[in-house]
Amino acid sequence: MSPRHWMGVALVALSMAAASRANAAGGELSYAAFDTVLIRHLAGGRVDYGALARDRAPLERFLSSTRDARPAAWARNDQIAFWVNVYNARVLDGIVRRPGLKSVLDVGKVVGVPTLGFFHEKFFAAGRELALNEIEHEILRKGFHEPRIHFVLNCASASCPSLPARALSGATLDSTLDAAAAAFLGDRSKNPMVSGSDLRLSSIFKWYRSDFESAAGSLPAFLQRHANRGDAVLTGAAIHFVDYDWSLNGHW
Repeated sequence: MSPRHWMGVALVALSMAAASRANAAGGELSYAAFDTVLIRHLAGGRVDYGALARDRAPLERFLSSTRDARPAAWARNDQIAFWVNVYNARVLDGIVRRPGLKSVLDVGKVVGVPTLGFFHEKFFAAGRELALNEIEHEILRKGFHEPRIHFVLNCASASCPSLPARALSGATLDSTLDAAAAAFLGDRSKNPMVSGSDLRLSSIFKWYRSDFESAAGSLPAFLQRHANRGDAVLTGAAIHFVDYDWSLNGHW
C-alpha cells in the first residue's frame, strides 16, 4: 500500500473519532450498545451476570461513550434518560467486576469501608467524576424533581423496580415512566397491598416519600394517580412499609 493510501485511512479514522465525540457532545449519543446488553442478558427482570461478565464489550462500549457526553445542553427528557441509563449501566458494571457478589450491601464489607460502599464508588460520566449516589440524589432528584425515576433506577437487588428492558429514550420518556410506575405498583411481591384502607408498600415509598408528596400532595394521591385500574387508594389509609430484599436480582 502506498503512503497516500495509509494517510487516507488515518484521516478517515480521525474523522470517525471526531464525529463520535461530536455526537456525544451534541446530544446524539447512541444507546444501541446498552440495548444489546439488556437484550442479551436480561430476562423476566433478572440479569444473567455470569453471561454478562463473559460478554462485557457492549457494556464497556456504552460506558466509554458516556464519559465525554455533554447532556446539560440537551432537552430535559433527554437528560433524564441519559442519567438513568448511565446509572443502570454503572450498576451492572459494578456487579460484574465482582464475580459471585450476592448483594450490593456486601461491597462495603469486602473493602472494609462500609460508609463508602457500592453506591459511592467513583467513575467518569459527562466529563465529571461521579458516584451512583450523586447521579440519583444530586443530578436526578434535585435537578429534575421527577419522582417516577424511582421506578426505572435499578440497584441490582430483588426488591428494586425491574431493570428496564431497553435503554430509556427522551422521546418516549413520559410513557416509559408511567408504565414503569404502574408495573411496580402492580407487583405484589414488592407492594403487597396498594388499594384499600390498609396499604403495604415498598420501602421506596418511605425513603423517598417527600418526592411523591411534592408531586401529588400526598402519598395516597400519588398512588391513586399511577396505580392500575381497580386499585382504589383511600384518603387517610394506614400505610406500612415492607422490608427490602437486597439480594442480587439475578444469577452467576
